[in-house]
Amino acid sequence: MELDLDTEMNLDDMDDDLLVIGDSQQYLFFILAGDIYAIDVNNISEMIEYQAITKVPLMLPYIKGVTNVRGKIITVLDLRERFGLGETKLNYKTSLVITNNIALIIDEVHEVTSVEESNLKESINFGVKIERRFVKNMASYNNTHIVILDCDEVLNIKEISQKRASK
Repeated sequence: MELDLDTEMNLDDMDDDLLVIGDSQQYLFFILAGDIYAIDVNNISEMIEYQAITKVPLMLPYIKGVTNVRGKIITVLDLRERFGLGETKLNYKTSLVITNNIALIIDEVHEVTSVEESNLKESINFGVKIERRFVKNMASYNNTHIVILDCDEVLNIKEISQKRASK
């Protein structure tokens, strides 16, 4: 299913029956620094177009600030920068994925698709551009391997809520 970035997608509005089909699970595939990554849709509340962010002083470099999503103040995290892949260059495809009251800046939504459990493999220790701790497992999909992120580690509140030391 290809997504239209001009519309917001609220995953709470989807039928739960659509999320788990047989022995498969739905994942959001997205592009980050030229590679495709995936997040289990059960960790996502919605996806929206990139919007204005208010900077917060003394935060870690990958915490870009906060934004208002339907009256709720949400912390914004640059996923590229979190993974050490450089800062996101904003363009018309840049999106925010809202998960656990944190908005993740991604380069581009790729698709939402099912991956059969038999196509999930343990992660490998080489060939992945991000730290191993952020990788939950790998998915074999269309003759390629996709990194499935460990949202608990990516969104480690204790780590990301630390303030940057002032100079």
